[in-house]
Amino acid sequence: MLRFEMSMTLPSAARSLRREVFMEEQGFSYEFDDTDNRALHLVLFDGEEAVACCRMFPEGPDSWHIGRVAVKEERRGQHLGEAVMNEAEAALALKGAKKVALSAQVQAAGFYKKLGYVQVGEEYLDEHCPHVDMEKLLGSAPAGAKEGTK
Repeated sequence: MLRFEMSMTLPSAARSLRREVFMEEQGFSYEFDDTDNRALHLVLFDGEEAVACCRMFPEGPDSWHIGRVAVKEERRGQHLGEAVMNEAEAALALKGAKKVALSAQVQAAGFYKKLGYVQVGEEYLDEHCPHVDMEKLLGSAPAGAKEGTK
């Protein structure tokens, strides 16, 4: 059974999942930072197993940033990343957020585009990996979405 947990501190389940995905699988060195101390952390569990997570932090009075979106490798393709993003956006809307920004790995930009995010600015490197900044106005439908479709 899938369930979400939100925390004001970095849960060990999110720490383990992020280490597995970003450091061990993708080779990033600088995964954990001071932002973790001021972020909200969202973890999606399937039973007792953490299968996806993200963190959220304010960038302004009505603007938030979602980052460190991670899905367990063997669970990809099951729409868990989409579930985490939808839950995070809903939580941020309740906090009065009108805009959400993120830094997407270029290889994942299409995923965020399907969720209604648009690229702002040029491609850049974060550690060894190409990224682009993206943003979405909350309350806007994903690009290409039609009424009655998922």
